[in-house]
Amino acid sequence: MENLNIAVVSPDEAFNRVFCMSLLDACRQISVTAYTTKEFVLQWTDRDDGSYDEHYDLILWAGSEVSDSYGGRVVYLTDRASQVNIDHGNSRYALYKYSGADAIAAAVYDIYAHLTGRQALLVKRNDVRLIAFASYCGGAGCTAICRAVTQELARFRGRRVMYISLEDVTSSAEFLPLQEGGASGSIKTEGEYLYRLLGKSTVPFLESYLMKDPFGVCSFAPTAGKNPMRELSDEEMQRLLASLMDSGAFDVVAVDLSTSLGEGAMTVCRAADLICLIAKAEEPGMREKHYLRQLESSCGDEIANRIVRTVPVEERLPSPVASLEGNFGQQISKLTERLFDVVQ
Repeated sequence: MENLNIAVVSPDEAFNRVFCMSLLDACRQISVTAYTTKEFVLQWTDRDDGSYDEHYDLILWAGSEVSDSYGGRVVYLTDRASQVNIDHGNSRYALYKYSGADAIAAAVYDIYAHLTGRQALLVKRNDVRLIAFASYCGGAGCTAICRAVTQELARFRGRRVMYISLEDVTSSAEFLPLQEGGASGSIKTEGEYLYRLLGKSTVPFLESYLMKDPFGVCSFAPTAGKNPMRELSDEEMQRLLASLMDSGAFDVVAVDLSTSLGEGAMTVCRAADLICLIAKAEEPGMREKHYLRQLESSCGDEIANRIVRTVPVEERLPSPVASLEGNFGQQISKLTERLFDVVQ
């Protein structure tokens, strides 16, 4: 993660206050200084070198004063969606100032990367927990339980959590505040992240690709159609996991394997601290036994020591965005404690 120093300039003090607080809440790695237009002009016209655009990584200017002259480090915050402009070729950027804070933060890092040519810094960490959630059949509740555990960790246990889906068609869009048009257009998709990470051998800034659900769990903005995560090879999955676990952004990476037994899914199983197996019955059936034999064949016999088996307490699981209440909520709380007591 890289800290950015941002100035926000606007004639409206109330807008400055709300905008800056939202930006800080969306991304703690951004440092923000707010100015009214008059304050900014008075401060920087007194300087002989006129280097205000070099003092900050970016200046977000919400005022018509720069509607024609913006460029480089000066980004125009427009109140008209039709004036949004992302022109990397000419380094001219105008953002819709009423976009969500996550979208603004994503755009800020994307612009910064293009202006400076910088890429994300990796910080080697040994305390990031990788937990896989898997099932031997569809409809067992793998996604619902995985999402619920991540929300339990983020809401009630103060963990910074990243959720990855290996479903054929990811259901992430059901849990994320996706918006039409410019509001979410600055956030790039997981497919674009993989292209930058794997195709160009660079480590892009995660902030340009992440969204948060209402409880603070991070996910990649989903790609329309087939999920590219499901097709990753062993080497590609290793690079993806390393980029997430060494980013310094997360305490827990949770991977929803669904029913996948592909190469990338087996890489996750080999690397995971624990595998939470979602079963449909109290007693293992033949289908589950065949599934476990496949895991052992691909990952080694020792994998049995890292499997935590659970059966949903309710046949009809609630939506993962619902509050964690009742029997289901109690099960998720106990399962979370069990998972983290074991790995710690």
